[in-house]
Amino acid sequence: MSIKRRITIGFGVLVATLLLLFSVFIYQNYESYRESLMHNRLQRRALAGQLYFQDRMEFHRSSYLTLPEQHEWIVDEKNKLLYQSSGTEDYKLTSDLFAEARKKEVYFQYKAKPWNSLKEGVALSFKIDGKNYISVVTAYDLTGRQAIESLMFILITGNVIMLGIVAFAGFWFARRALSPFDGLIGQMNPAVVNDFSFRLSTKSEGDEAAYLASSFNELLSRLQALAMSQEHFVAYASHEIRTPLTVVKGVLETSLAYDQNLEDTKLSLEKALVRLEGAINLANSLLHLAEVEGLQAGQFKEDINIVDTILDTITYFGEKHPGQHIELQLTDNFTENTSAIRILGNPTLLRTVLNNILENASKYSQNKPVTLRVDFDLNLVMIKVIDQGIGIPAAQLEDVFLPMMRAANVGNLPGFGLGLTIAKKIIDMHQGQLTVDSPDGQGTTVCILLPTFSLS
Repeated sequence: MSIKRRITIGFGVLVATLLLLFSVFIYQNYESYRESLMHNRLQRRALAGQLYFQDRMEFHRSSYLTLPEQHEWIVDEKNKLLYQSSGTEDYKLTSDLFAEARKKEVYFQYKAKPWNSLKEGVALSFKIDGKNYISVVTAYDLTGRQAIESLMFILITGNVIMLGIVAFAGFWFARRALSPFDGLIGQMNPAVVNDFSFRLSTKSEGDEAAYLASSFNELLSRLQALAMSQEHFVAYASHEIRTPLTVVKGVLETSLAYDQNLEDTKLSLEKALVRLEGAINLANSLLHLAEVEGLQAGQFKEDINIVDTILDTITYFGEKHPGQHIELQLTDNFTENTSAIRILGNPTLLRTVLNNILENASKYSQNKPVTLRVDFDLNLVMIKVIDQGIGIPAAQLEDVFLPMMRAANVGNLPGFGLGLTIAKKIIDMHQGQLTVDSPDGQGTTVCILLPTFSLS
């Protein structure tokens, strides 16, 4: 069942229930008022029975002011009938009624032809000259019954008309309210949605439909980026793994066929070993990337001293590349706030980020000096790694974080295009930002922004 039908039916049922309850309330209140009014009339007529003993002429004169279908009885203390009015007698007096009436006033209803509704009556006692008498009066409330039947017709007719109006208004309201969603659904042709470049458009602004379209488009953008990344990753990874394995196979086949002495065989094995080392390094990088992608941001709750982390990384990198000079610059603003600044995260992963960036800076600048500058501003630690290398073409800056993507100007320099990809994912998990800037011919600047919390 569509949402529009659900809204229409639900809205209709709600309004119908309210109208029904309101109608029942009106009907019951009017019926209670009519019954009370009729009871009072019968009571006054029954009390007029005292005139039968006090002023017989006045009693008969008052008989002209009767109710429809009115009938009267007066009995003495021995239940002997003293007076009975003329007309149709459709109610049978009983000793039980007399016994109860001597204790208190009795109001009763009973079925009588030809009326569809009940007739009503009152029995009460009174004393004249010390003797106890009972007066019984019955009548049919013709005016009240006609009024309540008219009220019933009005309520039923009004409810039916109102329900029709409510159903139409509910359907119109639901259709109008859901029209933006109908527009979105109309755009979702399965043949079109299969293309990740597809985007939803909506004329509404600031409502749920616009929010849904925006969220859906953002999801499509992420899926498109993921699909492109996966496509490049599979193509490049398969090529990079296939190439060294093919070379190793060729070297071993050549060695097996042509090497005649131990020296030639050792030389061939060394070449094969170098290629296998590259394949192993690539596999390790891919495994590291998969491991990082499986981590959750909530796992990074360790208190990090960023200075210690940077110094540890520089020390490790210096041992690995003793010929590479790294100039560490700590700004005055950072130095003044060092003792009061902490970062929540994982120091091992942050060292991996810094090491990958320093590796790239050193490799692509051919061991020229690299600057590592640390600054602090607005609760952010800013780490910049600046090299004097070959830089990155402007057209490829947007792709540097895609896995297995390398700039066109790297030539024969070794690498797999995974270092910045891993670094970006780690920084994102620390709720930071990683950007790359490379002016033409002026090297590359990698900037890391990490949010901090203060202990002061």
